[in-house]
Amino acid sequence: MNKTLLCLNAAEVSEMTGISLSLVRKLTRNDEIPHIKVGRRILYPLTGIEDWLKSHTIGIKPPSKTSDTDG
Repeated sequence: MNKTLLCLNAAEVSEMTGISLSLVRKLTRNDEIPHIKVGRRILYPLTGIEDWLKSHTIGIKPPSKTSDTDG
């Protein structure tokens, strides 16, 4: 059975992003990184983490939303 992960734990976020585990936890405490609380567990939605990384990327221009039809 092929399993697709929807959420990660803090250690997996740390490993995937290269951010230290202590910084992942600090960002979570400060509500600066997308996360979900399920009881006492904290989970990080994979798509939320990917979007968060993209939104914090510096130096890349987003694609232009103008069309090529100028008249």
